[in-house]
Amino acid sequence: MIAAAPPGFEELLEDHCADISALTRHLRDVILTARPELTERVYRGWHGLGFHHPERGYIAAVFPGTDSVSVGFEHGADLPDPHGLLQGTGKRLRYLRFTPDASTPTHEHLAEYLDLAVS
Repeated sequence: MIAAAPPGFEELLEDHCADISALTRHLRDVILTARPELTERVYRGWHGLGFHHPERGYIAAVFPGTDSVSVGFEHGADLPDPHGLLQGTGKRLRYLRFTPDASTPTHEHLAEYLDLAVS
């Protein structure tokens, strides 16, 4: 069973359409099911929900957007990318982008990339 969302999570979704809000909630559930040891915190300034590992610290965040939801990995530039799905060109951050109607990346991909971020 997934824990209750942290304070401010529903407010984070208030200005988003139903599809993006539902996808954001679903991705949160996927992340916490795959890595139940993670804790969460809403970052209002970043407009995202951050995930923290007890030993690795901040590893990822979910960022709802206008027509997609990104899952950003703090040290994504250093992660292996076995499926060629990570996007971005910054020095640190890489992300997976999810849309309500897309089949890739999958939730299995998300769980795999989370494992890579924690290891």
